[in-house]
Amino acid sequence: MNYRSDINGLRAIAVLFVLAFHGELGIFPSGFIGVDIFFVISGFLITSMILKSLNKEEFSISDFYARRLWRIQPALLGVIFFTFILATIFYLPADFIDYVKSAKYTTLLTSNQFFEQSTAGYDAPDSAYFLLLHTWSLSIEWQWYLLLPVSLWLLHRYLPPKAIKLSTIAITLCMLVISLVLSDKYPDKSYYFLTSRIFELMIGSSLAILYPHEIKLANVTSSTIGVVSLAALFYCATRKNIVLGYPDYHALIVSIATALLILIGASTNSISSRILSIKPLAFIGVISYSLYLWHWPIFSAGRYLELTENIIFKPFCFALTFFSSYMSYIFIEKKYRKIHMSFLRTVSILVLMPALFLLTLFFLAEKYNGFDWRFGSDLKSADLKISEFNSVKRESCFGNKIDNLSQCVFGSNRPDSKTALMIGDSYSNHLWGFVDVLAKDANINATQFTTPSCLMLPSIYQYDWWVFKDTIYDECHERSRLTYKLINKNKYNYVIIGENWPAYTDASFINSLGDEISTPLNQSRFDTTLKNAIENIINAGSVPVIMRGTFTAKRSFYQCFNNHVKKREKLLSTDCTINQIDENADWINVSLTQAASKYPTLIMIDPKDAQCQNGICSSVIEGAPVYRRGGHITDYASYQYGNIYLKKYGNPFN
Repeated sequence: MNYRSDINGLRAIAVLFVLAFHGELGIFPSGFIGVDIFFVISGFLITSMILKSLNKEEFSISDFYARRLWRIQPALLGVIFFTFILATIFYLPADFIDYVKSAKYTTLLTSNQFFEQSTAGYDAPDSAYFLLLHTWSLSIEWQWYLLLPVSLWLLHRYLPPKAIKLSTIAITLCMLVISLVLSDKYPDKSYYFLTSRIFELMIGSSLAILYPHEIKLANVTSSTIGVVSLAALFYCATRKNIVLGYPDYHALIVSIATALLILIGASTNSISSRILSIKPLAFIGVISYSLYLWHWPIFSAGRYLELTENIIFKPFCFALTFFSSYMSYIFIEKKYRKIHMSFLRTVSILVLMPALFLLTLFFLAEKYNGFDWRFGSDLKSADLKISEFNSVKRESCFGNKIDNLSQCVFGSNRPDSKTALMIGDSYSNHLWGFVDVLAKDANINATQFTTPSCLMLPSIYQYDWWVFKDTIYDECHERSRLTYKLINKNKYNYVIIGENWPAYTDASFINSLGDEISTPLNQSRFDTTLKNAIENIINAGSVPVIMRGTFTAKRSFYQCFNNHVKKREKLLSTDCTINQIDENADWINVSLTQAASKYPTLIMIDPKDAQCQNGICSSVIEGAPVYRRGGHITDYASYQYGNIYLKKYGNPFN
């Protein structure tokens, strides 16, 4: 295929979208659509290349894979080497193990599956520190490469041209339907699925199969199509809150717009083709692969080290990205893409050897606790304390099934003990140790039943819950219904409700689909459902107990101990402290306080009474970090706070 500067311009727009999105510039809140543009371009170019070889009867599958490996892997391995150095110097043991695991899956071309399992979503906070998160798209492309050459070879060998075209259209439409179904059924995970992305690659392939030769269009027609297509790309890139359930119809718009720009750019002098062929854009397109590879680790490492509040953080990251990318293009991409080597030697050097090294490293990292000796004795001492109290039982009981409650029991195990049911979200689950201390002291046998991000109160639905916009949390509603049925049936002595209460001030509560939504209505419905919950518990013969939340703050407070360790800085006693925030401004906590006044039997327990002393809260306890990921406290901190509370305030259950 002849060189096309317009396609390089499209690559430039794609990578600039991605850079702006990951750089959090705000101008393209959905700049991740750049990856979809890349997929369509790749589908078109690779299919065109294979068809050309097939038509000349020169196609070799082994040669195809060898060429692709030398085109993609050298620069990728350079980034893996760079991130390995970063992770070795700065990443804490658990994070280092996660890094090595992600690198292992990246070399095995399956990192999309790893990140689908390891993150709450593509743009979730827990994904920002994976140095190789962006390699999910390369894994998708490689998995596509495993399907495409053989499929084209079979179609070319056994079907006439017309049947090939009809088959291509049918497969593309089928994969589009599958993608839309996955978007609906798995909105938080479909982003990483190969089956969700094949239709984008197929649209590019379809273009190459249906229009193998240049088409003739009037300049007015081609210019109109081009301008509308470019506008569609920028329109989708500027949408907000579309990542959940993506790829969806927005991805279809992006894919069609990209295909149209490729189609008209082949033989016309349209406005869009002239724009895309501008030399600076074309140059960025030339180095776009290296830009894509290098930008994410640079930003990710900076965020991991909490450098984002520095005003030069973003300019420095962008400058370093462009410099590293240009060096990568000159000294790696251009140099190694010209290498011709046998398929077996290529696979051995570029896939098997790196994978074997990382498999061995992963084994050793797990065995030796992420090589924790890298950070000295303070971290090792803290890790020993935390590991001593780590509760596998608590972890397995988060989001447990109602028919598995007998496995999630803690507290007293004496035959004459009273009973309690502890319900709520993950912030209820992380208070397992706190309540265990009080329950053992008060001779209470407690059972925990929790649901992620769920306000377990009766007769309401959560709407726009967490990142799931325009969605009702049906599972939460159903599990809440089962919970209060269980309370009435079992007649517990105590029912303990623990939640991350402030988090629900931004949620919407409705009684049925179509209800009006507003802040006053949310407050009113919350007050009503809280009242119903307390009265249901009292009427069942149980004592209601509400656990307030632990102290919440910015990530820098949560990570204070770890940040000192990463930077090898000495931790002073005043370093990880902050003034306690007055919760009276939080309408949910006001409602809780009012409920405590209204219902005399209601027990209110606030873990912050143990965590915050004299109005000062700390994220370090006895030389160990209080918090783990997501603002949750460790089991060690949970037990320590339970003991502090018991000693200072006595046992409220008594």
